[in-house]
Amino acid sequence: MEYLLTDFMKAAFAFLVIMDPFVSALYFLSISKKFKKREKTDAVNSATLIAGTTLFAFLIVGPLVLSVLGITLESFQVAGGLVLFIISVKFILGSMGEVDKVSKNTSIMVIGVPLITGPGVLTTTIMLVLEYGYLLTAAAAMTALSVVWIIMRHSERIEQLIGWWGMETTSRIMGLLLSALAVEFIKNGVTAMLA
Repeated sequence: MEYLLTDFMKAAFAFLVIMDPFVSALYFLSISKKFKKREKTDAVNSATLIAGTTLFAFLIVGPLVLSVLGITLESFQVAGGLVLFIISVKFILGSMGEVDKVSKNTSIMVIGVPLITGPGVLTTTIMLVLEYGYLLTAAAAMTALSVVWIIMRHSERIEQLIGWWGMETTSRIMGLLLSALAVEFIKNGVTAMLA
């Protein structure tokens, strides 16, 4: 039970770091300035639903695709770790939130995919399914998505508390944590290959 809880916390933390809710919150703040209160709530709900649907669809299909292609966990850990490391560098340099201004509906979709559920989240999903199984990964994903929803839902209040730069700094710290997580994935993959 203790190991199960530890694995769940690791998986949920991995999802939360790669989703980086503060990037989504910053973008949401920039596009929702003229939204009415009800529109803001609907936008957060829609973006989270789009992100969750994409994530869970890939959670089911992703590992099957790897199996059909004959790709091993070790190979995917190394490749996935490299992808996550590149994404983490973008987080640290603060270039993930640069999205062109588009229509309201398109902006909401952009928050869902790729800001919340992007390539890094999809890569992480497969690695966690292969390592911990479907049930634990699904529970961890739901937990992380719930946290993202809460942060976006209260993004204005959070901005008032820590300011725009505080949110930006927090996002970059999460990027640093993601880079360490990526290195860990690569190390595990290489170690398993050489064993």
